[in-house]
Amino acid sequence: MRQHSKYCSNILFIVMFTSAATFAFISMSGCSFLKKGESENIAVKTTTESNKSENKTPTTLKDSISPEDLIKSENFTLQEDNEREDEKDYSTAAYYYYMKSERHKQNGETASAIEALQQAIEIDPGSVYLKKNLIVLYIMNKDNLGAMRVAEEMYQKSPNNQEILAVLAKLKLQLNQINEAQTLYQRLIKINPQNHDAYILLGNIYMSNQRNEDAFTLFSKMAKRFPESYGAHFFLGKLHSQKKNFAQAEKEFLKSIELRGDLVEPRFELIAIYKARERTKSGKALQKNYRQKILSLYQEIINMDNSNIKAAIELPLYLYKNGEKAKASQMLVDFGQRYHNDDAVMVAMAKELISNENKNDAVIVFNEILKENLNSSAADSTGNYDKSVIHYLAGLTFDSLKESQRAIDHLLKVSSGSEQYKKSIFHIAYIYSQSGESKKSIEFLESKLIELPGDTELIGYLSAFYEDNNQLEKALDLLKQGLKIAPNDVELLFRSGVILDKSGDKDGSMAAMKKVIELDSEHASALNYLGYTYADLGIKLDEAEDLIKRSLALKPDDGYITDSLGWVYYKKGEYDKAIESLERAVSLSSGDPVIAEHLGDAYREKKMYSKALEAYKNALSKNKDAQNRVIIEKKINEIMGQIK
Repeated sequence: MRQHSKYCSNILFIVMFTSAATFAFISMSGCSFLKKGESENIAVKTTTESNKSENKTPTTLKDSISPEDLIKSENFTLQEDNEREDEKDYSTAAYYYYMKSERHKQNGETASAIEALQQAIEIDPGSVYLKKNLIVLYIMNKDNLGAMRVAEEMYQKSPNNQEILAVLAKLKLQLNQINEAQTLYQRLIKINPQNHDAYILLGNIYMSNQRNEDAFTLFSKMAKRFPESYGAHFFLGKLHSQKKNFAQAEKEFLKSIELRGDLVEPRFELIAIYKARERTKSGKALQKNYRQKILSLYQEIINMDNSNIKAAIELPLYLYKNGEKAKASQMLVDFGQRYHNDDAVMVAMAKELISNENKNDAVIVFNEILKENLNSSAADSTGNYDKSVIHYLAGLTFDSLKESQRAIDHLLKVSSGSEQYKKSIFHIAYIYSQSGESKKSIEFLESKLIELPGDTELIGYLSAFYEDNNQLEKALDLLKQGLKIAPNDVELLFRSGVILDKSGDKDGSMAAMKKVIELDSEHASALNYLGYTYADLGIKLDEAEDLIKRSLALKPDDGYITDSLGWVYYKKGEYDKAIESLERAVSLSSGDPVIAEHLGDAYREKKMYSKALEAYKNALSKNKDAQNRVIIEKKINEIMGQIK
């Protein structure tokens, strides 16, 4: 499928960054007794991670499971169940393809390794060893759907194999098939009551499904079976806390800390309990007691990890709301001075404010950090320092909290000499467009283009707004101006190819994409765009397949490129391959209507009418284009006739 960002690819991150959900991928939240590196996308540690590992305990389900976890799951050793393990026992042909797969794997060519191993399995379909290797390769290639297909086949043949059960259950979680994962974990515990991880994961499934009583029963059994499990006590504490059984919750969290003194999560949970009790208890002595406990816990966390952003923000906010404004203000000022040049810390701070979902907290923090005339080592001769990054992040924070005007006010204060200046321009335009004021977006960007007339990045961004407002001629004229300034700018060339395609000039579009690929042989979007165009036109299908495979090698988890490959297979009449690629594309793209329709077409050709009908209905439910809806409805009616 041809796919390009609504706005220029080099500022796509800025557009995405506005939502709280996007902040999650640079999140510093999560339990420190989870897998190490869960929050590795941000440079600042927020919890003290320990090499001591009793278990891998998720606080969320599928998001906490990485490919590495799946490969290592339950000691996935690739040993067969009462079958041969020695590679030499394979038939000569199967062994050849197995070794070919291994060479591809060692060279990092995972897709080719999968293909070779599939050929080995075709020759030796009874080999458990080869199939386990194939699961590993699929997981390495981040194709959990492919891995699950193999695991399900193996599970059907060996339903009591704990190793396969555990891997299949985690794959089900990763693909959000929660109920099926639940059944598998229940079976796993029944087969092996000593499987610690299965208790943790099943308990989390119960909690995510609001089956708190079942979770409570399970974790209670777990605490008896594994008395030294800090995870069991932690989750029991959370469940007691939800019931407002604060005394019992406190006991469980304290036990969790006793077992693992380096954990910060139970300390934050205790802080929440003490804050709740402080608000409800009358009497100064009791309130003072809880206040001391809260301050002590915050200090413990900071002593354990002085870069814990959650504590660094929550503590001054707590003091501020309890009347100690001067102390709180100084703490926030110190924070701003210390970290104003550290983008990672500032991003973590913004994320923390968004996670609190409290605009007043954000106002307090940014007002204090942005106070004038701070005594900073980075200050200029007037005593001020460049606060652009803080204004920029304040803008993003308020935008995510639906405070558009406040966001724009901060973004306008970003200095023209800062690294954030153009990003602020782009984001202001984006905010206007999200508010339905596309005309205002365009006028704002046009005014900035007068200020920065030769800026090709700004030209590309403005052209995208013209394109989005169906001003294709204006967009193309602007891109031509940009290409006069920078004739080999691949992004301007790519966007011009997109506009030419939308204008009906297929030849011009393909020529532009070829030029992009000539200048940058690893431009994944251009490779995919050209390959999909060939496929859609039904021409040069072998070349189309090669182009798209090159693109997919650069972006193996891109659902739109995966769809393109499936569409090439469809056009070539290779429907089994088409279905395999298109099923994966659907899972990667969260059910894009065009991809769902493509999958329906492939099912239809294989006479899999029930699945085709399901795919078409999915496509129809998400497609807002009236003309496309008519086409899909016609396909549904045809399929209904076939089913009858």
